[in-house]
Amino acid sequence: MKIWFYAYASVVTFFWVATKLVNCQAAITGQWDFVGHSGVSSMHAILSPNTNKIVFIERVELTTNVTINGKPTYSVEYNLDTNEIRALTTLSNTFCSAGSYMKNGTILNLGGAEAQKGFAEGFNRVRLYNPCDDGTCDWQNDVNNLNAKRWYPTVEQLADGSLFIIGGSTQGAAVNNATINVASYEIYPSAPGETSIPLQFLVDSLPNNLYPCVHLLPDGTLFIMANQKAIVYDVISRQIKTNLPDVPRAARNYPLTGASSILPLDSSNNAEILVCGGGNQISPSKTVGEFSCARISPTSSNPTWEIEEMPFGRTMPDMTILADGTILILNGCNNGTAGFNKGSDPVLTPVIYNPKAPAGSRFTKMQPSYIPLSGSNPNNKPNVDGPYPTEFRVETFSPPYLFTGVPPPKIQQAPKDLKYGQSFDINYVAYSGTRKMTVNLHQPAPAGGAIAPPGPYLLNILDNGIPAKAAWVMLS
Repeated sequence: MKIWFYAYASVVTFFWVATKLVNCQAAITGQWDFVGHSGVSSMHAILSPNTNKIVFIERVELTTNVTINGKPTYSVEYNLDTNEIRALTTLSNTFCSAGSYMKNGTILNLGGAEAQKGFAEGFNRVRLYNPCDDGTCDWQNDVNNLNAKRWYPTVEQLADGSLFIIGGSTQGAAVNNATINVASYEIYPSAPGETSIPLQFLVDSLPNNLYPCVHLLPDGTLFIMANQKAIVYDVISRQIKTNLPDVPRAARNYPLTGASSILPLDSSNNAEILVCGGGNQISPSKTVGEFSCARISPTSSNPTWEIEEMPFGRTMPDMTILADGTILILNGCNNGTAGFNKGSDPVLTPVIYNPKAPAGSRFTKMQPSYIPLSGSNPNNKPNVDGPYPTEFRVETFSPPYLFTGVPPPKIQQAPKDLKYGQSFDINYVAYSGTRKMTVNLHQPAPAGGAIAPPGPYLLNILDNGIPAKAAWVMLS
């Protein structure tokens, strides 16, 4: 038995945790199910805390099927119980924005693109969404804007719950350059008089450095990667703590976009980072998706990249941690670069990466999807023609652990609020064959914010490799 704290990544494919009928093939490769329509082409998706809903965010274009009072809008709330949508207000152009949770559970979306279709520009806007379960919540503008215009920035939560906002450009572009590069970061909420802080790393990593990969490490420092360069950065001292070796083989950031994840921590708190996909640019239309994943322990005494080969090359993949601690890698294409209709040959087959398996046996192919676009739309207006029409279908992916024939454990009682280091009780029902057991556990919460920043989490039980339906908990 293990207990996991985890948060959902902004991926447009969702994961059921429910009892499934025994299905021999699905028990090996998982299962896709079409469940509904999104109304918007979902560029970003984030789970709304303490609800069973997802917030979708689209760019401002002619691609929406949703209106408010007759005016197009580009964000919706999707109900996972009913598969129905509720239109949300569009405040400014959210194209190429970024998002995060705040420590009080508020969803934050920031940055964006130029004014479009009667909507304000979003380059330095901050939008806030306070989750609700009664259909009344909506996007609101923060009274304060960002200190810099940011198209394609990255947001990562720090140990104290504040947000680290890094990079971007001052306008949209096929590739970044010195004229538009935003070589700085800022902290949100900012202290009075605080401005953007220059970071030479964002100059040295040009041109493929938009949406840099950033992960909070258990000692409170940040792993930052852009293009093929990587560092460990100390936000308190504003100094680079470690210059890591260059990432081998390929560029890993926009427009040669890869994906990254911090691997689940164990009691040793030895953080490892996994970076997969990307590309080496020959020309925008001839770039081949990178086959490799690169893995590193950035705070070790001798950090070195370990290279592993995926079954498929991928540009623009997505990665998310599943409830059993494995990593799902999905979406993306084999050829081309991000944006501007340059991607082709979509990769429909996801793979699961098991970080604890021996090297050479960590990847398992899953059941292919039939839908080639997830979280992307190459069209300026709805297009039903090929090769890649505007896509509003929503599908769920159920991992193999839901098809074992054994009912998942069921959490009966868990705390809604936790303090760091606090011990807590959790009660759940588990199944071993046909035998039903009630289990009571006494566990410690994470020791501090560098291990798990304050805010909303999904608390889960993993029993014999099978997860329960998670319970929401606020950690502070």
